[in-house]
Amino acid sequence: MVDFKELNGLDKAAILFKTLGTKLALQLFKGMDQSKVNKIRHHMKSISTIPFRVKKEVMEEFYFSYISDKLKPADQETKKPFDFLQKLTDEQVIYLIAEERPRIAGLTIAQLDIERQVSVLQGLDPAIQPEVLTEMGDLHDIPLEGVVSIANELKEKSHFLPKKSEFSRGGGKNLANILGKMRPRDEKRFMEHLEKEAPGVAKEIKNYHFTFDDLILLPKDYLSEILKSVESSDVAYSLKGKDDDLIDKFIDCLPQRTQIILEDEMDLLEGPQPRRKVEAAQKKILDKARELEKEGRFNLSDFMEADFIE
Repeated sequence: MVDFKELNGLDKAAILFKTLGTKLALQLFKGMDQSKVNKIRHHMKSISTIPFRVKKEVMEEFYFSYISDKLKPADQETKKPFDFLQKLTDEQVIYLIAEERPRIAGLTIAQLDIERQVSVLQGLDPAIQPEVLTEMGDLHDIPLEGVVSIANELKEKSHFLPKKSEFSRGGGKNLANILGKMRPRDEKRFMEHLEKEAPGVAKEIKNYHFTFDDLILLPKDYLSEILKSVESSDVAYSLKGKDDDLIDKFIDCLPQRTQIILEDEMDLLEGPQPRRKVEAAQKKILDKARELEKEGRFNLSDFMEADFIE
């Protein structure tokens, strides 16, 4: 069996060329004397099967030692080469090292405090977590030049990480905003689907989303403020087909004179009415409720909670 410790420089170069392919290897060793290249190519022919472990050790030695020749003399910044990680979120660190070799990922994670180490490690692909953890326990043989080189490369790579504000994560709040723009029947249909297929998502949505029927949960003074900003005819249309409890709650929130007007409007709507008109009226009232909430008058989600303390 081939032992890494018994390999000489020519053996390692031949293995490296064979592993990377001559074309790529030559790119990494630009300027190498042609006679040395020919010698390495000739030696490659005498090399048979190389265990993966040995290939890995040769690649690591190349990465941690040979590439260090490109480093500039150390300055004050290299005293804490991984200091840039402190400005990144755990998610950004995970993104940064997700495609790196386990040894590099392990070295990077080891620079964080223990709580962040756990968070980042658990955020990696479960298939590589054990190997990364193993590498974290055996980092003592990485030369200082290699450590600084890795830190510099990762720091440069970190400049291209997406910022948190640059992309949407969706989530319950985003879906609640989408549902709020739908027709009530579609809104109801999608919520029923989510409650069945993704109850966790549906529960999160309910922290941000309320329907027309949820308005019954509002205190009288808040509901009154919403309704006084809407035409009585719209209120009448919105209550078409609704339960008596909701109708009574709406009427009770209005001044006596407005109650009489609303009851007259409701009498005019005897019999079936176009769904589009009913839904449009309900949407007007909901939009007004959301508008007042944005102004800070109240927080509708506070009244969606079942648990109150007197």
